[in-house]
Amino acid sequence: MCEFWHPYSTGYVGSLNFKPIKPTASAARMYGKPRVAAESFTSFSLTWDEHLEMLKEYADYHFVEGVTHNVFHTYTHNPQIGFLPPGTSMGSAIGTPFLRGQTWWPYMREFTTYLARCSYMLERGRSVSDVLWYLGDEISHKPDQEFAFPAGYKYDYCNPDVLLNRLSVKDGKVVTPEGLEYRFIWIPENKRMKPETLERLYALIEQGATVVASAPRSIATLVGGEQAQQRFDKVVEAIWGNAEDGKITAIGQGRLLSGVTIEQALQMLDVKQDVRGNVRWLHRQVKGADWYFVTPEKRASFSGEVEFRAEGAAELWNPVTGEATPLNVERRGEYAVVNLDMPQAGSCFVVFNHNGKQQSTDTPQYHTAQAIVGEWSLQFPDGWGAPAEMKITELKPWCELPLTDEGKAFSGSVTYSTTFELQGDYDNLLLDLGDVDMIAEVTVNGHTLRPMWCQPYAADIAEYVTQGENTLQVKVTSTWFNRLVFDASQPEAERKTWTINGPKATAKFRATGLMGPVTLKY
Repeated sequence: MCEFWHPYSTGYVGSLNFKPIKPTASAARMYGKPRVAAESFTSFSLTWDEHLEMLKEYADYHFVEGVTHNVFHTYTHNPQIGFLPPGTSMGSAIGTPFLRGQTWWPYMREFTTYLARCSYMLERGRSVSDVLWYLGDEISHKPDQEFAFPAGYKYDYCNPDVLLNRLSVKDGKVVTPEGLEYRFIWIPENKRMKPETLERLYALIEQGATVVASAPRSIATLVGGEQAQQRFDKVVEAIWGNAEDGKITAIGQGRLLSGVTIEQALQMLDVKQDVRGNVRWLHRQVKGADWYFVTPEKRASFSGEVEFRAEGAAELWNPVTGEATPLNVERRGEYAVVNLDMPQAGSCFVVFNHNGKQQSTDTPQYHTAQAIVGEWSLQFPDGWGAPAEMKITELKPWCELPLTDEGKAFSGSVTYSTTFELQGDYDNLLLDLGDVDMIAEVTVNGHTLRPMWCQPYAADIAEYVTQGENTLQVKVTSTWFNRLVFDASQPEAERKTWTINGPKATAKFRATGLMGPVTLKY
């Protein structure tokens, strides 16, 4: 188990060097453990404005690092009733408040189902990495987690116990008992080594393994005295005696490469990149299938080609919706090239079925956008300073509507209602809500769609519409932030919310609600 915090940072709890994942993930893989749990979403920046989409991006970032299972910080046990919402003292100023008093709690299932789908896929099969990074006999327990490893490749760490007791060679690859395969062992820190480590490396090389390492300068132990030194000298000569820096040396059935960088080694050994494209990714496989978890770079979106070193029919599996759709694939030598379009915090699984037949797919193309204009009716719940119903003709944040100060601070769920006219039949009709903060539940002509809690806030509604007049409802749910800001400025006896720590009265209201524009695309 490990942990990750938010927000991102360069040198404290939000950084990988402060909260590393790779050592834990590598340990799990080296010892055949399918689950890598993580204390998740811990934070010193408790704002009460944490968005599920934002949390998704942090989860995706750490899924790529090797996390497979989330343990929330913090889910509070609140059996009492009668407290003002959100009603918790747990954590004070630390953690993310996952609790039933949250405005968005009725939609929590959407978020946890997403995490569960990802966990299921990330704990099936075996991980795929090309390089086994031996940490050395003088172990650095936590190498630089921002090390500029060549793009398109993955590595796992290896400790002395695994090297001595759990590795073997099969078809020229280094393998674990559970079937993980590596193209070669890389030893970047190699000043001092033990004779038993060198003897094991020599045995693996003779059996067909490839090792990338320079000769150690001296023995790493006084144990064994002169006899150990003789063993050390003998095996160093056996491995590096005939080696020439920058060239591949054959030893038994295996190979040695010394005096080169990791980039040079990958090129000289003709190890092709597993993935080409400006995305973050992780690769797993079973017999007959490979799948890649793919997500944009930090705080970025992605649209373009991604090349995968994989074979077979390709599908895109969407862990937000559970939908699987065929992908159009272009073959370029060893690579399957697909086009992906992901917003910030987007993600998908690209799945290759080795035995499947590639299906063609026609991605809907929307050439025309028609804005839904006219009057919207907004329904607010009672007791929070807003009218039961109000009419607007321009979509704005709640804090900019003609309401009282208390009404402008509304936090919770508001239902928007309107109608729109259609003429003709549509095979594809995309409803795009535009700017939403933060969850939207859409109902078209009485048919309720799945809640939308991350980009894109859009769905095809062709099967629900009719010619003529159609009804549209959008139930939008915010965080507690604005109401907590308002209550912080009120006498304690007049407050309608309570938590031990929240935003200050001087904080500015956040833009919440349905801001649009709401459009129909066809």
